[in-house]
Amino acid sequence: MSNRRGLKKYINETMELLYVDCLFYKLFVVDADQEAANKVIKTIVETQNELLKRVSVNEGKDVKGRVKAYYKKLNLDIKERANTIAKEIASLG
Repeated sequence: MSNRRGLKKYINETMELLYVDCLFYKLFVVDADQEAANKVIKTIVETQNELLKRVSVNEGKDVKGRVKAYYKKLNLDIKERANTIAKEIASLG
């Protein structure tokens, strides 16, 4: 992502897709485990809030390489957490 606004949009879109998947599971799967789905939804919301906070704060504005490394790690964390939540949703049903 080239800027903070784009990164925030990416986070929101990714978490929204995961939320919709979990919501479809809750609504359309017969004998769905509602409590487990609610836990996954709670995880999605907490992850989204944490990642958005991390976008707003960066460290080491004076050192260019440090800022680049910070956002590179943030991008990796977004992908890892999205994959983890997707696996949790897949294990529900």
